[in-house]
Amino acid sequence: MRFLFCTLQFDESDFYGRVGRQLEARGHHVSHVAFSRRSARRLGGACLPDLMARLGPLDIDAEAVRIERTYATPSLRDVYRTDWPLRGRSERFCIERTVRHFVALERLFDEVAPDVVVPEVGSETMRTAAHLIGTQRGARVLFVFYTIFPEPLRLYEGTMHAGIVAPEEVRELTAHERAQVEAFIADFTRADKPIRRYRASRATLRTGRDFARHVFVRATQERDNEYLVPGRYLANYVRENARAALLRRYYGPVPTKRPFVYFPLHVTDDYKIKRVIPHCVDQAALIEQVADYLPQGHDLVIKEHPLSIGRNSIGLIHRLTRRPNIHLVEPRTSSHDLIRRSRAVAVISSTVGLEALLHGKPVLTLGQPFYSGYGVTLDVDSFRELQAKVGQLLHFQPERERTLRFLHAAMRSCFPGAPVAIDPSDANARRMASSLDVAARGDGAARGPGRSAAPVSARA
Repeated sequence: MRFLFCTLQFDESDFYGRVGRQLEARGHHVSHVAFSRRSARRLGGACLPDLMARLGPLDIDAEAVRIERTYATPSLRDVYRTDWPLRGRSERFCIERTVRHFVALERLFDEVAPDVVVPEVGSETMRTAAHLIGTQRGARVLFVFYTIFPEPLRLYEGTMHAGIVAPEEVRELTAHERAQVEAFIADFTRADKPIRRYRASRATLRTGRDFARHVFVRATQERDNEYLVPGRYLANYVRENARAALLRRYYGPVPTKRPFVYFPLHVTDDYKIKRVIPHCVDQAALIEQVADYLPQGHDLVIKEHPLSIGRNSIGLIHRLTRRPNIHLVEPRTSSHDLIRRSRAVAVISSTVGLEALLHGKPVLTLGQPFYSGYGVTLDVDSFRELQAKVGQLLHFQPERERTLRFLHAAMRSCFPGAPVAIDPSDANARRMASSLDVAARGDGAARGPGRSAAPVSARA
């Protein structure tokens, strides 16, 4: 089969280069397109800015109309609105850049004719355009996600937002299957570790080397790479360290005198909030409403995401902690400990909600995460329901047997491997290639938009 990997630069491109070589060894044909000229050269693939530059003059207005009519997007604005290099740019500039992305990628798709497209998840125009073009042309567009399960790779076809398994997969368990899921729960909760490392914005030998590399590559090979901005890298480092230091004064102990609901803060600039569930982007307003709707005498405990330490604005934290029944705890406080001590857990789409199911806690979901909709969580499908659902939360009890059935079905749906941000090793590249090979050959059940809006599944 013909694979096309769409990557930005550096570690991501290097990782998928190694995945591609493993796939070629399995008999597949692999092509690459990267935004970085340096990465494209190393991969032996195409450089997207060079493809766009070679297009020459285009009728931008006519192309914009054609693209909006051809692809499943309400507007070009919906494609480029989450792409950070375009902040502050004129609408005309954004439209022309987006049109050139589409036309350049369309011509590359004409040449490569991929059967499988892997654009990685993210908010960049390149990824969204590749997704839309691949889907419209009948290619299998695969997105990779990370879970808490022993085989942690979720592969979704054609969507970034769906339940992890088809509802009919949640079935009665054999004694052996029940023992498997019970052992997983015991091992995971006993380990009491975050699934992502806490973000440490500090100067190390590695960060120094990375910064020097960014400066050198930008000056010599990537002067037009909008995603490689060493000054931004440095400014973020200074700003995030200063913010993290200032936020320490807002941290307090876990409440012990009153019952509480635990609400983990979402990553501030995550693609999921920006692209998939933008209606949840004002998480402060959602948290305030949950706190307001809790019965008198109950608190809401919030904690920053491991990847957001130093990224949350002081204004956001100050706004939330002004409320007498909202308490911010130190970000390295154990989530498992907070779950165990809480009456219930409320999330936008955090994996903490899934972890809470392992502890048998009631879970309220606001952003339709991949584990909602199976009868084991209390789900808010419209914010008009929020007041009523918060009122029901403290009395909701997930049925243990149904939870076990759901968890085992979810475990069966996952693959070996992990996204590059989790594990960039050669061993993981081999696992990723093997899982993509299984998915591409159709050894599992492939479902997506126009099918069942569900993930690829490795096994029955």
